[in-house]
Amino acid sequence: MSMAARAFAAMVASVAALAVQAACPPSDADGARLAGRAGEVAWRVDGATQPPVNRPFALLLQLCPASLRLDAVDAVMPEHRHGMNYRPSLQALGDGRWRAEGLLLHMPGRWELRFDVADGDSRERLATALQVR
Repeated sequence: MSMAARAFAAMVASVAALAVQAACPPSDADGARLAGRAGEVAWRVDGATQPPVNRPFALLLQLCPASLRLDAVDAVMPEHRHGMNYRPSLQALGDGRWRAEGLLLHMPGRWELRFDVADGDSRERLATALQVR
């Protein structure tokens, strides 16, 4: 590949990276980000740095692109083969922002936080591990 072709390829990659960043700007929900085929979910615990043990809490989320829909938020303990005892409520706040309220991780340990998102008829589950103390 010629020097000019390599420079052009690098420029195209940089523009594509900037377009993704522009499409998914930082938000009030920034804390952790998960990327999938359809887009991204940025999330954080509302009012805390970590999820508490055995106390209800809420998550603030930003879906990108904003056309994504949040179908469910859940948490499970894979090693224990159980999940939460409560189903969180979801509230759309507009512009791809969501609030999930009523999560309760009733014991310390390794949890898996799951976000079910949809874009039209396409559905995807994004998940991340959490160590709760």
